[in-house]
Amino acid sequence: MFNRQKHPRREEHWEPVIGNVLEMKLLPAPYTPHPKVFVVQLHPQGREPFQAEIPYNMDNWDNLYNDLFLPEAGTVTSFVVETGSGEVRFDMSDPRNSTSAHLAEGDRLMNQLLEGKAAAPGESVTGPPWVVPAICPTCDAPVDQATATMDPDPKCAYCHQPLPVQPRARF
Repeated sequence: MFNRQKHPRREEHWEPVIGNVLEMKLLPAPYTPHPKVFVVQLHPQGREPFQAEIPYNMDNWDNLYNDLFLPEAGTVTSFVVETGSGEVRFDMSDPRNSTSAHLAEGDRLMNQLLEGKAAAPGESVTGPPWVVPAICPTCDAPVDQATATMDPDPKCAYCHQPLPVQPRARF
């Protein structure tokens, strides 16, 4: 067998940085989900802003981005940069990057809506996506939540009365 010497492992240091997503490029692949590349603009403190690309492939990341909430262009969020190599990643400790954090916040707002409590000031934004009840409060018919959450003016499909809505949380 070959005599391999072990190289000392370089200590990694990840620096937190705020930035925004400029675009998401879909890469060709024979099957979905397609790999993607996020082009981001980073704004490190005390240095000039710079652009970087973050590859995203669900099959090859060892669960690194298992919970990533896929951001749209224009989204401001946090990233981490490895100071030695310059590698950029989404900061998964930031709730804006976590799908489970978004779902938990939506569930919290849904429970507030069902209890008849209004959202706190600054907690919501008007317009879809909405949090809507599963049952119409007027006629007790089931609500097609997938459609109603994205409708600009959600109404019950059976009685055509407006549904009580609350804007879904956005970080």
